Amino acid sequence: MKTRFISMWVAGVMVSPLAYATNGDTMMSVGAENTALGGTGVAHFVGAESTFANPAMLGKSTGREVTGGLVVFRPSVANDGMSSGALVANSAANASYIPDISFSDRLDDSLTYGVAMAGIAGMGVDYTGAPKGTHVSAKTALSILKVIPTIAYNKDNYGLGFSPVLQYGMLAISYDTSVAMPGSLAVNAARKASSHTGFGFALGGYYNTSPELTLAASYHSKIRMNYGTQMSVAGAGFGQVFADHLDQPAEIKAGFAYAAADNFTVTADYRLIQWGSAAGYKDFGWKDQTVIAVGGKYSADGYWLGAGYNHSANPISVFANGVAANATNGQNGVGNMFNNMLFPGIINSAYTLGGGYALNNNLELAASFMYAPRVTARVDISDAVPPAGAAPGTLFNTTTHSQQSYSVSLRYKF
Repeated sequence: MKTRFISMWVAGVMVSPLAYATNGDTMMSVGAENTALGGTGVAHFVGAESTFANPAMLGKSTGREVTGGLVVFRPSVANDGMSSGALVANSAANASYIPDISFSDRLDDSLTYGVAMAGIAGMGVDYTGAPKGTHVSAKTALSILKVIPTIAYNKDNYGLGFSPVLQYGMLAISYDTSVAMPGSLAVNAARKASSHTGFGFALGGYYNTSPELTLAASYHSKIRMNYGTQMSVAGAGFGQVFADHLDQPAEIKAGFAYAAADNFTVTADYRLIQWGSAAGYKDFGWKDQTVIAVGGKYSADGYWLGAGYNHSANPISVFANGVAANATNGQNGVGNMFNNMLFPGIINSAYTLGGGYALNNNLELAASFMYAPRVTARVDISDAVPPAGAAPGTLFNTTTHSQQSYSVSLRYKF
C-alpha cells in the first residue's frame, strides 16, 4: 500500500500542469503548514517537507514520517494585447494541481536522512482563444520539479544539513502574431515542450540560542537549465537573438522561530532570489527579488491554527522605449512584451491562513489557503511591432494578475 501511495504521488508530480507561483516563478513554500504561516520555514520545523526550506531542519525530527500534499492553484490573469485596454482576454491557464511527497527517518541521535519531491516553480499563460486582430495568440508553460535527498546532523542546540538537488524542467513557448501583426508568423505551432535535467545543491544550518528561539539560514545553488531551442526560436519570430538558457536562480534564506508562549510561535523569513544573475531571466531584465514572510501559529491539544503574510518586490524591470536597445535583450518593447504578456510573475503580496488536526497519534491532517490580491503592470511595447516598430509611447500592454490556492497535507508517523 505504501509503495502504491508513493508511486501515485510520483506520477502526479511528473504530469502536473504548470503552476503560477507567488515569488516570481517560484512557489513561496511547500506543505500546508509552511504555506499557512506565510511561506516561512527556514527556522520553523514542520516535518519531512522542511527540507525544501532548509535541509538542516530535519535535525529537529524525532522519528520516521511521510507527508503527502496537494495544492490547487487558481491564478486569474488577463491581458489587453494591442487594444490599449479596449479588449481584455482572460488566460485559460487558470488551474493547476501540484502534489508533493516527503519522507524522513532518524538514524541515530545525531543523524537524520530524508528525500522529498515536489513541483516548486512554474508559470505561463494561454491566450489561444484571445480576440483576433488585437491579441497575439500565445501559450507558454514552464514547470519545474525538484527531487531532494537530504542528510542532516544535529547536536543539542544546533544542526547542519546538505541536499544534492535534481531538477527536471519543461518549457514550451508558442505564439501566432499574424492575427495582430499581418505578415508575421506562427512559432512552435505544435506547442511542443522541451525538457532538461539539471543539478544543484542546498545547505543550511540552525542554532537554538535558547529553548524559545531558533535562528537559521540556508543557501540553494543556481541550477543551469537549457530548454532546447524554445527561447531562440521564440526570439527569432521577432527578429531577435535570444539564448536558450533559463537557469533556476540561487536563493539565500534566513529566518527565526520564537516560542512567545507555550502555545504560540512567531516565525519570520528573509529570502533573496537572485534572478539578476540567472541566465535567461537577467537577459529579460529580471532583477534580484527580496521576499519577507511572517507567520504566527497557535497550538492546543490535538490541533493548531496559523496565519501569515508574504511580500516580495516585483522582479521584472520595465525597459524604456525610444532609447538604444538593451544589449542582451534586443528591442526593448520585445522584452516588455515577453515579460508582461507571456510570463507575468508580478504578484507581490499574499495573505495566508490554515490549521491542522491530529486524527490519531500517528496521523495529522492540515490545510491552508492563500490569497494574492490583484496587481496590474502596464508596459510600452511600441518597438515590438514589426517591421520597424511604432513611435515610442504609442502602444502599451497591460496585464492583471491575482491568485488563490488551497493546500491539504497528510502526515503519517510510524
